[in-house]
Amino acid sequence: MLNPEIGEVIARRELKLAQDGREPADVIVLIGRPRQLPGHADFYCPYQIKGINSEKVRHIYGIDELQALLLAIFTLATELDALNKELGGKPCWELAAKGLGLPCITPADI
Repeated sequence: MLNPEIGEVIARRELKLAQDGREPADVIVLIGRPRQLPGHADFYCPYQIKGINSEKVRHIYGIDELQALLLAIFTLATELDALNKELGGKPCWELAAKGLGLPCITPADI
């Protein structure tokens, strides 16, 4: 069983979710340190989106720590884009001219 906690946070980003007619909401993205799956050669990377929807810690898996970390970053970008569409808002990173400053991939990139 995987730890339901984020554990050691290795990366954090603060975003704003702008929604029509409302104050922008603070959104915090956290990435935990990749860890080896118990009893397995593969790794997992915990991540969490706080401030909108479920704040559940989620996990993504890879063959090593680097792949698990990269997949967590790509997954976060995809999940934030889906939340943007679902909530009708625009999450943004204040330091980026446009977007979240997170890489997006398509299935063709995998």
